[in-house]
Amino acid sequence: MPAQRDIEHLLRRTEFVARPARVAELVAKPTLADAVADILAVPADPGTATFTPGITDWDIGSEYARYWVDRMVYSPKPMQERMALFWHGHFVSSRSKVSVSLAMRDQIDLYRREGLTNLRTLAKKMSLTVAMLKYLDNNVNRNTSPNQNFARELMELFLLGVGNYTEADVEAASRAWTGHSYDSATYTYLWRPTWHDGARKSFLGVTINRGSDATLHGPETIDVMMGSGIVPSTATNVANRGRRTREVLAEHISRKLWAEFAGTTAPAAVITAMRTTAISSNFSLKPWITTMLTRPEFYADDVRKGLVRSPIAATVATLATTNLRGADISLSTLEAAGQRPLFPPNVSGSRTKCSWLNAAALTARASIASSLACKTMPGYSTGDLLIHLAGGTLSRTEVRDTYRYQPVQLVQRVLDLMQVTVSPETRAALDNYATTAPYWDRHQLIRLVMQTPDLHMA
Repeated sequence: MPAQRDIEHLLRRTEFVARPARVAELVAKPTLADAVADILAVPADPGTATFTPGITDWDIGSEYARYWVDRMVYSPKPMQERMALFWHGHFVSSRSKVSVSLAMRDQIDLYRREGLTNLRTLAKKMSLTVAMLKYLDNNVNRNTSPNQNFARELMELFLLGVGNYTEADVEAASRAWTGHSYDSATYTYLWRPTWHDGARKSFLGVTINRGSDATLHGPETIDVMMGSGIVPSTATNVANRGRRTREVLAEHISRKLWAEFAGTTAPAAVITAMRTTAISSNFSLKPWITTMLTRPEFYADDVRKGLVRSPIAATVATLATTNLRGADISLSTLEAAGQRPLFPPNVSGSRTKCSWLNAAALTARASIASSLACKTMPGYSTGDLLIHLAGGTLSRTEVRDTYRYQPVQLVQRVLDLMQVTVSPETRAALDNYATTAPYWDRHQLIRLVMQTPDLHMA
């Protein structure tokens, strides 16, 4: 049976929080690999949002963002949403340029459905979403004036990494992707055959555009990168010259996955193991991620301590301590904290780790916590006189009378109801507050717990 400490760590990284019932369920599995398999056993179709009739496009985006946060908190298999959040920050589009919320919904729903299937399939489908076509300007990529934005980022950021191709490869790929556009009236995909450059070209040492179906010429560049492509001898990344691009690609994505889920620089042995699994499984994502999550390095002390929760992940962890919903959060405050769904800041994706810990971002996090704490107790003074938390309710009578002379026991009661485990240092600080604060102010423990490092570190 896997160790409880390992399961709690695993759940915080994959399902946002380690709920007691879920911990007990996975600790009972025969092995850690069985627990990982359970986490990755997500439904093929996670469903999608429905919207209030007649609302504006902006409000559709807001409703979808809150719907998605709800799925992160309350889905029985949150790893599906966790992977979608990863891909949203990797295969990036932003509503700030796309402008159409339904196009963003369709792209994120793709990541929710396909985020644990196969990278080759996911990359090809992502490339033809209206959101991506508009965000990286492939909708205006035509044979008479090729636009290189998408082809360049497909290699530089999305699949190969900086310096593992040449400008000639960018030119060849951009021309291969000509003709893929969308109908601006309906915001649906549209193939424009007269815009396509179908001439054969050399791309990463492979001749492309050989097939009779011109719509496959662009996606063929992904096949080359995951297949027989070679990093050119003149590529700026000298260390990778002459290597198979599939190896370079597997390493690039493995580093991104490790950084996202482990929060540290990946050891060389981990990258080798993940690369081997990715290639041997033809870029199937479940075996690839299983290798990462079952490596002993994933459970090392530096990894356990190394991950600052993103603003979205911290908000999800905070909501999980309550019975509140995505509708209860302020998206503008989440944006001020540094990360708003549908709005990655640029094509490189959301910032990470310490960049989220500046004064303004921490102030926004405190504001989110204070707002949610207030919403757990709307009738605490004049109403039902209850605080509503994930594990049940805490009455005003308990706070003021039952535990008046038992402040340390009140802290434990609050932590139990919020389903939170905190470090000894945090517990000592909470005990000190409860012991020294006036008994009528001790309900502020809810707000304090929401602002502890334990809710903002995974």
